[in-house]
Amino acid sequence: MNDSQNRVLIIGLDGATWDVLDPWMRDGTLPHLARLRDKGSWGVLRSTIPPVTAPAWSSFMTGKKPGKHGVFHFIRLFEEEKAGTASQFVSAETLRSPAIWDVLGHHDRMVGLINIPLTYPPRPVNGFMISGLLTPKHAKIFTYPPELSGCLTDYQIDLDRFAGKTPYQDEFDEGSTTPTLEFLGEFRSMLEKRARASLDLIGLRPWDFFMVVFTGPDRLGHYFWNYHAPVNPESDNPELTDGVRRYYIRLDEIVGELVERAGRDTNILVMSDHGMGPVPPKQIHIATWLQQQGWLTARARRAAVPGPDIILARLRIGRDRLGRVMKWVPGLLKSRVVRRTINDRALAVDEQRSMAYSVPIFFNVTGIRLNVKGEAARKAAVQNLERNLSRISDPDTGKQVITEVFPGREYYSGVAAERVPDLIAIADPQYCFKHALGFYSSIVTGRQDVRGPAKHRMEGIFMARGKGIPVRTEPVRSVHLEDIAPTALHLMGLPVPSDMDGRILTEIFSSQYNRSRPVAYEEPRGFWPNPVRPEFSSNAMSAEDEAIIENQLRSLGYLE
Repeated sequence: MNDSQNRVLIIGLDGATWDVLDPWMRDGTLPHLARLRDKGSWGVLRSTIPPVTAPAWSSFMTGKKPGKHGVFHFIRLFEEEKAGTASQFVSAETLRSPAIWDVLGHHDRMVGLINIPLTYPPRPVNGFMISGLLTPKHAKIFTYPPELSGCLTDYQIDLDRFAGKTPYQDEFDEGSTTPTLEFLGEFRSMLEKRARASLDLIGLRPWDFFMVVFTGPDRLGHYFWNYHAPVNPESDNPELTDGVRRYYIRLDEIVGELVERAGRDTNILVMSDHGMGPVPPKQIHIATWLQQQGWLTARARRAAVPGPDIILARLRIGRDRLGRVMKWVPGLLKSRVVRRTINDRALAVDEQRSMAYSVPIFFNVTGIRLNVKGEAARKAAVQNLERNLSRISDPDTGKQVITEVFPGREYYSGVAAERVPDLIAIADPQYCFKHALGFYSSIVTGRQDVRGPAKHRMEGIFMARGKGIPVRTEPVRSVHLEDIAPTALHLMGLPVPSDMDGRILTEIFSSQYNRSRPVAYEEPRGFWPNPVRPEFSSNAMSAEDEAIIENQLRSLGYLE
């Protein structure tokens, strides 16, 4: 173990957002987090595209964008289906790049890692690791060294009881989960178990780099967003609102205890992988827009009876307006026949004959694939689509709804980017993309089926306190997830691998610190201890484990 002034403690608050934390930090509800911000540097931390847990934490741990590390979503998003593929879900084995703990291992620095998503199956580190999200429920070995698993007799990685249910589904759906104090209490219990393990291990084990991720802010965002007082002070359930507030108070106390046990000279980083915000009330019918613009071709419907969209088009009644009528008629939505009719699609996309078609990525992120031959023709198509996508507007407000359009390789560059879409479009988070063809009253319409109280946002949180980090009253700008790993290595007095996409956040340090510790880089050393390939435990994921994980991801809105 090295000089404590070169030690780093990273506290991850999955899904944390300034929209919730800032008001509570200002009014004294969260004094420990407020103290960290008041004594150092802070800002908005921009997540990955899309802002999903799996690629986000992967970008943090590797210092690279998804095009280099190979994780684009919880599923193998841009990979072609291959015979014999073990799982559609990503895991630690999916990562193509070394993590920051590999770099630290090569420099003989000891690490302690707790609950970081996408660290299962566990592999050797110079220290210890407890795996995080996507660890199978029945995994007997979820740590390195393996014997540590047997010591964690009262530890819980995630909540399983409600894994197959989706929060706040419409009343006709029997798979909904109603927010209750009991449910909130289970999250609180899981927090306490994580805290006990973290506080014990930070004091008992030697370390130079210690990290723990608390998933509560994300889970409470998905299930209890409407009971976060800073974003909804007029809650319909004061008890739940108070319960959420007390959860955050306890989380803040745990942060304070971790900081105290780490020692006064330890450098502290607090971060989230993404932010949270309300579910989008409107949708953009991107496939229908592409069809109307002449880019997308639909397959002919092979049926004796015309499909519902053909009938609706003749009547000039959009699906969105029909949906409102259905909701106004009591009990009609409960009819399976009616719901099947509403969900039936008269037309399907013919990807082979289309010049362009959409690829779902995230609720407000879509890809566009082109079937255009010739470099000049492709360039013209890209320019045309970029220009016209940016012009799509909300008929109710006149507001342009797509905020960013850019070539896929512009962001997803790297060895894992062979199959990325030609274009990426990001919508204002008040809108989501709809990829099914249908007849609608407008390209932008209101959503009939608003599920879940919260969705991920690009804007996460970042705080840094430590040697050479002066107090800042204004937020630091342009902080990205991939910047955290190189900045942590710099704080530890180590060179940064030259293939990392992230940068050292030199602006958070004093000029004297920057002069005394110049930025240094080194050639990548690969994985640890075997530089060529990582060595994983032999834990295989069973079909039952995969089904449980799929239900869990669906319940959180990560899979459609």
